[in-house]
Amino acid sequence: MTLRSAAFFQVALFLSSVVGASKPNPTAVFGVTSSPDGIAGSTYDYIVIGGGTAGLAVAGRLSENPAISVLVVEAGADDRNNPLVYDVNQFTNVGGTFLDWGYLADEGRVVTQGKTLGGSSSINGGTWTRGSAAQYDSWSTLLEKSEANLGWNWKGMLHYMRKAENFFPPTPEQVAKGAEAIPSVHGSSGPVHAAFPRGMYGGPQQPAFLASASNASGLVHCPDFSAGNPNCVSMCPVSLNYFNNDRRSSSAEAYLTPNEKTRKNWVTLTQHLVTKIIWSNTQIPLVASGVEFAAYSNTTNGTTRFTAHARKEIILAAGAIRTPAILQLSGIGDANLLRPLNITPLVDLKTVGLNLIDQTNTVLIASGTGFDPAGSGPSDVIAYPNFYQIFRNASTDKAAEVKKSIQTWAASQASNGLSASTLETIFEKQAEIILNTKAPMIEMFYATGPDPSIQLVTVCWQLLPFSRGRVAIVSNDPFEYPYVHANYLNVSLDLDVMAAGLQLARKILQTPPLSDLSTGEVVPGAAVPDNAEGGSAADWRAYIRQNYNSVTHPIGTAAMMRRELGGVVDGHLKVYDTANVRVVDASVLPMQLSAHLSSTVYGVAEKAADLIKAAQY
Repeated sequence: MTLRSAAFFQVALFLSSVVGASKPNPTAVFGVTSSPDGIAGSTYDYIVIGGGTAGLAVAGRLSENPAISVLVVEAGADDRNNPLVYDVNQFTNVGGTFLDWGYLADEGRVVTQGKTLGGSSSINGGTWTRGSAAQYDSWSTLLEKSEANLGWNWKGMLHYMRKAENFFPPTPEQVAKGAEAIPSVHGSSGPVHAAFPRGMYGGPQQPAFLASASNASGLVHCPDFSAGNPNCVSMCPVSLNYFNNDRRSSSAEAYLTPNEKTRKNWVTLTQHLVTKIIWSNTQIPLVASGVEFAAYSNTTNGTTRFTAHARKEIILAAGAIRTPAILQLSGIGDANLLRPLNITPLVDLKTVGLNLIDQTNTVLIASGTGFDPAGSGPSDVIAYPNFYQIFRNASTDKAAEVKKSIQTWAASQASNGLSASTLETIFEKQAEIILNTKAPMIEMFYATGPDPSIQLVTVCWQLLPFSRGRVAIVSNDPFEYPYVHANYLNVSLDLDVMAAGLQLARKILQTPPLSDLSTGEVVPGAAVPDNAEGGSAADWRAYIRQNYNSVTHPIGTAAMMRRELGGVVDGHLKVYDTANVRVVDASVLPMQLSAHLSSTVYGVAEKAADLIKAAQY
């Protein structure tokens, strides 16, 4: 028996003895509380770090078994009755408030992440889309061959995304306004509500955008972005409850609210920050025995440290910025980062926090003619052009440039991955998805601006950047924000994609029938002089550099890949060299999707819950 196999054998004996000796009972405290009384010093089967999109979904599924006890520790407060949270239309007003972590990234850009019960599902725009089938299928190719059949592909993920969903098909009135759907790709009995809003716009502006996007780009008009081929233009549902006055359907509303008063085996502790994972040993594989946490609010940080113990697993669901920081604070990460901060490296897993991928956006605004929008929104119409549709006549030369540049790009990003060669493998897969399966490269999200001047707003963002960044703690103080280096637009293609996308977006605004509703572009207007191409690429690149923002869709910092590619978790979502720590949030996604993240993250959480339930202890 090797030393490593012997260590795993000892871990198995340890876990089985602990589980066998325990008798899971209802928790002493249940429901939602901000007090550690009755929690500190207690033992639970599972401790979930982070009560956000994925964390509450996992906790909700695990706690379906009354013999299983679950603790969720969430840094934010319970804000379910705050209109900034329950009214999806308020999402643009959340940034910079106490509901937002507000991580400072490159060049003063801010990554907005939900610091409240429900996490980002409580503050986002609620847009409900999925990526292309090929993007999900690529996940399995990045895993060990022995894990390729675990179902990390389109078919497997569709099952779990549907399991999370309670979709309400469009009403006849909504169909008359342009809403469509393919019922077979949606779930009808899950906890997360998705529907077209009661306040859906019925004015001319959204159908006009659909028509102009098709006329200007050749994009087909499809009925549903959730069917695995979103390279089209369409209207999409929103994660809201049609039967509850369009109230936001966050993970808190979906998984927690219906159960918090009846499931005595589940307690959610708010306004407390997990400061680190506690280990029962220092040899590989590490066995987590609990967590340390402290009171946390927008004004004070608690000095008293509390602990809670776990019989079975610790589940990290703190998001793509906070999750790697907690791993690093707990001794898992690059030893060269941890030692100078007086943190003992227990697992020298250098890619924790690397492979950060976020997206950038830039806005076009045209003045409206004063048309009646006939509704309150939220907006729900999007165009998803592919590589060839944005680069048009230049696409052949641009595709050749991509193929010959992969090695150079990988070398340029090597410090934010395991190595240049591993990134080259990943970039080749990404380029295949872009060039061969024609996954969308740009999202053009159309929004109707506020009164009194009705505006036509197009938020244009790149979906599949090659630039890679990192998240790294800067001290051993868990209350200090980590360093977030998103490395925006560092690979030249990312900037070129944005410029070409904005040229096309301008063309759409100038194409009938949408142009008939506009008195002219006001942003960027003269800052990017117009021409036959919709403005020169050079002018657009200069403008983007000064005016881009983060889309705040960070992923990849605890990527689900084989270790030799730079993975942090395996196909069972277990952190390498640990026996009972999993990551379940957007940080496990190895590459960006041509979609908003919510539906996918719920699918990951639903699948994770089944993987956890199947584990033997």
